[in-house]
Parts: sequence; structure tokens; C-alpha cells
Amino acid sequence: MQRFKISQLTRSIRSGPVNSVRDDQSFATASLPFPLRTTLRLSPLALSVLLAGFGLGSIDAHANASADSGLATTAASVTGAAMASTSQAPAFSAYATGIPATNSIASPVSHPVTTTAATVAAARSVTTPVAIGTQNAVPVALTPQPTSAPASAGVTATGAAPIQNTATVATNAAPTAPAAVVATASAAKEPALIGVVSEVPAEAPPTDLWDRIRAGYAMDDLDDPLVAKWEKFYAERPDYLARIVDRSGKYMFYIVTELERRGMPLEIALLPMIESAFNPIAHSSAKAAGIWQFIPSTGVNYGMKQDWWADSRRDIVAATNGALDYLGKLHGMFGDWQLALASYNWGEGSVARAVQRSKARGKDGTYLALDMPAETRNYLPKLQAVKNIIRNPAAYGVTIAGIPNEPYFKTITLAHPIDLKRAAQLAEMSETDFVALNPAHNRPVIGGRSEYQVLLPADKADGFLSRLEANEKPRVSWMAYRTRSGDRIEALAQRFGTTVAAIKSVNGIRSVAATLPAGYNLLVPSDGPSEDALGSIQNAVFTKFPEHVAARSHKVRRGETFASIARRYGVSASTLASWNRMGKQNVRVGQVLYVSGPAPVRQVASKGGRVVQVKRGGKAVRAAATGKRGAAVSGKKVSKRRR
Repeated sequence: MQRFKISQLTRSIRSGPVNSVRDDQSFATASLPFPLRTTLRLSPLALSVLLAGFGLGSIDAHANASADSGLATTAASVTGAAMASTSQAPAFSAYATGIPATNSIASPVSHPVTTTAATVAAARSVTTPVAIGTQNAVPVALTPQPTSAPASAGVTATGAAPIQNTATVATNAAPTAPAAVVATASAAKEPALIGVVSEVPAEAPPTDLWDRIRAGYAMDDLDDPLVAKWEKFYAERPDYLARIVDRSGKYMFYIVTELERRGMPLEIALLPMIESAFNPIAHSSAKAAGIWQFIPSTGVNYGMKQDWWADSRRDIVAATNGALDYLGKLHGMFGDWQLALASYNWGEGSVARAVQRSKARGKDGTYLALDMPAETRNYLPKLQAVKNIIRNPAAYGVTIAGIPNEPYFKTITLAHPIDLKRAAQLAEMSETDFVALNPAHNRPVIGGRSEYQVLLPADKADGFLSRLEANEKPRVSWMAYRTRSGDRIEALAQRFGTTVAAIKSVNGIRSVAATLPAGYNLLVPSDGPSEDALGSIQNAVFTKFPEHVAARSHKVRRGETFASIARRYGVSASTLASWNRMGKQNVRVGQVLYVSGPAPVRQVASKGGRVVQVKRGGKAVRAAATGKRGAAVSGKKVSKRRR
């Protein structure tokens, strides 16, 4: 029921039950005199101006509703004095309401007020958003404060949600700046507020990112005995846990922000603890890489380029976006986060078949009802254990270092290649710290792209850009060299003033052969940063070196000695002898020597063991191997068996 009483009018209007705002307006308007009936069709602000001209002294509005239907019982009273002169512009105490304008009445006052208050009586224990000076409502809980002036105003409205607290908002204003009335708003629709209103600060975000993560836990806890096993595992290794937490601090804010943007559970931010211990250069036996451990094929499917220059599976931003996109897809397939995470570890096809088998046996097809490999069986218990420890570290006797709830890094886009070492110097960072944020690069040069993105700590980005602009010299001190027939790593190392190990490491060469195949581009040190060095890199096409290069052989000719052959191929006599498994350094005409690496070993299988045939000084030798029962196998030739 709603009742409107206008104290200085000669009649009062009573209305019956109101089913809608439109009916309420029509009923109340029809019962009023024509001037007021016209007024109520105006906006609430215009209504206040017009009522001020009538010199109304008091407007009381009472709205009573059933608490059982979830509506609050509210009351409002606005008191003022008549205008001294109609030529004076009226001063408004406020117009602030959260319900539609057609269901609101505001009262003018002729003099400034020093305090206005809005009092809301609670009917239910559910917080109602309070709209204050903005169209977006912010849930607030306010402590009642006493008013200090005789003029007061209270505005209440029936909201769609019950109200929890009794809230009083007090605003002190200067005599020439009338204060505002703050009103509760409908939780469903909240139009913009008009008038001079005060601001109530929103609740401050947590300073520790772990608090933000804990508040965002949304997955059901896993009830599995394996959880306790892994809780014990991590709790008994506080140093290991501390290293994981320390590494995660560089990436966690970005991961949490992306999870919130996608509306995903925030405990997923802990998944790299299980996948890689937040080691950005981690590699698995299955060739998975990065903190999210993408295998090559899945990485390509989610836009992670992998080439000679860089592997985007190790890129923090690209891999995080790809992982969350993939997890979102998996959740859409199964409608269950536990099955989605199991699919991330085991593959969606394997999990889908396991779910079908589970349901065929009359089970529910949930995670715990599946037959899984041991790794997947322990995958979610590990995550649940870490989740529990982060939720309450003290219960497990560990200390979790805080992470500031603020961005750790910024992304900088470069137009030209740059030495990784030089970039670290310009950022005033160690190479180790720089690589921790930029682990995707395979080479000492950040190159191979049309644009080059690097991540830098937020407090170092501006300094890096200013120093980069001031440094006009070429920023690349490496150049491209194309291999030719007969090139040896030792000779190239001497020529370019570096070491064999450095050339192999920089270029990803794993072959033990001393001679390099022709036609491949190598990164080698230049005399210093130069435009020529930069141009050679930009114009070269770098490809992966073959891991196994066929050993090069030499047939001894008349007049050659073992020492002369070693000198010809740039190796020591002892190395040449070891490659050919020779005890004495003697050669004969027609003998075959391997001059670029160890002589190949050919294995021939037999029933009781194997016969190993090797080249020793150009002569085939059969060596007997031990059989299954430890007896020597005779040296007679056996046929090779195919598998």
C-alpha cells in the first residue's frame, strides 16, 4: 500500500494496492487537482521547481510493503520553508532516487541546508546497492551519523532486493552549496541521479594478490585421499614452494586479470605451479614448453609460433592467452572444470572416451569415476593441495610471500632487432631477470619478426624507452654467416673470436661432427654493432641444423700419413685415432678413416645377444656380445631380424 499526504493541500489522496509504477502514477495523478496533475507528468526535477512556487512547506511520503515479499519498509520526510519571493531561483536540497522518476516526488526548500540524511530501515539480511552520484550502484554499508541542522531530508524507495543495514549518509555543505539526499536504488534498474550528491568510496581492493585469488575460488573442492598426500608433499618442502611463489610473482597479476576478464575460476592461476613450477623455460620429455607446458601441435593451434628465432610457447602473454582460451574451450565441451583440467593434461579425446566408458558401467562420468593414467589421476589432487595451502598457509606450517596486487610488467614494441644483452642493459636489468620476462627467444638477438615485443618491469619501462631513443648506434653485435663445404666449427670459432661451445649454443647445434653441412646460416659475433651486421641478420633465413650429420670419410692415398691426414682436416692425431677406434696411428693405402666424427656403429641382432660390427682402420671386425644368460655369443654371422 502507498499513501501520499500533502499537509498544506485541502485534500488527501489514498491509493489501493499498486501493481506497477505506471498504475501508481496514473492513480495518484488522477486524484490531484489539475495543476498538480500536470506537474506530476513532468520530470521530478521540474516537479520540485513547480512545487516550490506553490510554497509547500512539507511533503511526507510513506511506502509500506510486505516484508514477506522481500520489500523494505521505508519512510521519508522532506521539510522546508516557503519561498520568500517567487522571483528568487529556488535552491534544491537534492534529487536522488533509484526508482523511476514517475514514482518519485521531491520537495523544494527556500534556504540552504547544512545537513541532509537518508535513513533506510532494514527488512531482510541482504545488502541493497546504494546509488550515490553515479549511474552504477555500489554496495555500501554505512554507519548512522547524527544530523546537525533542523532541516533534514530522507528519501526511500521500494527496491527489488531486501535491505540489510540501516544506513545514514550525512553530508556537510557550505551555506551556498546545498547538500544532497542519498537514496537506495532498485537492484534491477537504476537511472542516472540528478543533483548535487556526495561520493561514498567503494571498498578498497586487496593489496595482496593472494587475497584476490582466494576470493575468486569458484571450483568445487576435490574430495580425494590423494589431496592429503600432495598437501604433505608441498608442506614438507617449504624452500621449493617458496621458489615457485617467487617466480610466480612476475606473471600472476596478468594471469589473474585475464581469468577475471573471462569469468573463469581464479584457482586456475595456480595451475602453472603443477605444470612447470612457474619455470618459464621448462621443457618436458613430451616436448612441452613454457609455464603452461604446451606441446608443439597444440601451441600452433592456439597461435604460438615456433621457429628458429623464438618459441612463443614460452612467451608469457601468448601462452597465457592460449592456455585460457584452450581451457575455456574444454569447459564448453564438458561443462565441468574438473573434466576440463583433466583434458588439459590428458587430452580431450582421451577424457571423452573415459567418460563414455564410465557411464557405460553405470557411473556418473565425473573426474573421480574415470579410469586415468597415474599422471592425470594425481593432476587435480596436486592442484587442490596447492589451493588448500594458499587458502590457509598457517594450517600447513608454511609462509607464502605476498604479491602486490598491481601490474608487474609492461609490454614494449620495438621496430628493429636488438641484442638481448643490450636490451637488458638499457632496462638496467640482469640478463637472468630479463630472460625471466622474455623467455621465448632462442637466440642472443631479439629478431626474426616484423615487430619485437619485450616485457619489462612496470617501473623500468619508461627508462628503457628514453635510453633506447638516446642510443643511436646499431644495437646488434651478431651477423649471419652461411656455411660452405668443409667448414669446421673449430675453424669458425677461431675466425670469429669465440668458442666451439658458444657457436653450438647460439645456433642450437647438437651434432658432434666437427664439419658443418653446407648451406646453413649461423649467427656469429661481428666486430661490433654495425649496420652491415644488422643487415646480414635481417636478410638471412635461419633454419634448424640437423641433429645428426653423416660422418665424413677419407680414403688413404699413397704418400699420406696419419699425421698429415689429421692436419688436413684440422683435428689432432689423437682425436682422429679415437674417432676411428685405433690404438696405433698407422695407416695403409686404401684404408678408410672418418675425419669429421666418430665412425658409425652398426648393430646386428642375434638370438642370444648381438654382434657389433665396427670399422677399425678400414677393416670390419666382429665383436661378440653377451647373451641373455651371460654367455658369449659365437662370432658367426647372423641375419638381422626386422621388427
